[in-house]
Amino acid sequence: MPRKWIRNRAWERQPHVKTGAPPSLWWYRRPDKYRVVDAYLEQCKRGRALPEGFRDDLVHWLQALSDLQSLKAWGKPRTWRYWSIPAYALAHKMNPKTFCKRFREMEEIARRLFSDSVPASRKQRGPLTEAEKISIRKRYLQGEDCAALAQEFGLKSSHVGLLCRKEKAARRTEQEAKAAKENESAPMQEIVEPAQPF
Repeated sequence: MPRKWIRNRAWERQPHVKTGAPPSLWWYRRPDKYRVVDAYLEQCKRGRALPEGFRDDLVHWLQALSDLQSLKAWGKPRTWRYWSIPAYALAHKMNPKTFCKRFREMEEIARRLFSDSVPASRKQRGPLTEAEKISIRKRYLQGEDCAALAQEFGLKSSHVGLLCRKEKAARRTEQEAKAAKENESAPMQEIVEPAQPF
């Protein structure tokens, strides 16, 4: 039987992402990445004094989140993973919500500064038009997959599910009627008792 993995406190406080650096750090690969850091520091300075060495801390956090990390300190010397932003905050005794907010704000600044190079996956989608809603509902009713529709229109699957509640109910009743019809048409088989009991 395969081993069941439990995400415990220790797992939450170590690098565990296999797919790469956090997607919100797309701008950190650019050669002019420090423009975002400087703009963020200017934004933070408004109305308050920043702690000493805050810029160095920020650059260190960004570098640590972008680099592949060895799990040698956690007893796995041949395993390499990336940090997630909340895991890094927990491991370094910082408030994860505040830490995540810092990176959201930096991504917003990067979107403004580098609007021409924002990846498609990180672009904010505008509201759906009525024509798009009708198209999604029609295609969902015809049997298309919810996840495929969500990916095509740049939405979450849950958003498509909420949009197509009536169509989902109609599909379900159609499937139930089809299953009931098949059960009625199937011939009943007679159960034959054995001649001699065991």
